[in-house]
Amino acid sequence: MFATSGDILNMSLAIGFIILVIFLCFLIFYAVLILRDVSKVMDDVEEVVTRVRTTIVQPLKAVDYLIEKAKPYVETIIERKMKDAKKSKK
Repeated sequence: MFATSGDILNMSLAIGFIILVIFLCFLIFYAVLILRDVSKVMDDVEEVVTRVRTTIVQPLKAVDYLIEKAKPYVETIIERKMKDAKKSKK
């Protein structure tokens, strides 16, 4: 079967190539599994971000809007109180 050292070299190269191909197949298989898990995690993260947005960010925007609309009225009341306080001191 092995007549010369060239035959041994060719056989070892073929075996090495087969081992390399098997290793690459396992590598690709595990990469696909990891990417699938990452996809699931990303879906969960997207769901959490959506929940945070609906439970925290949107109410804060509503409160900010209310504060913005009420600010002139509150400033007017504070100015009147300060004027009344200055008048009562005099």
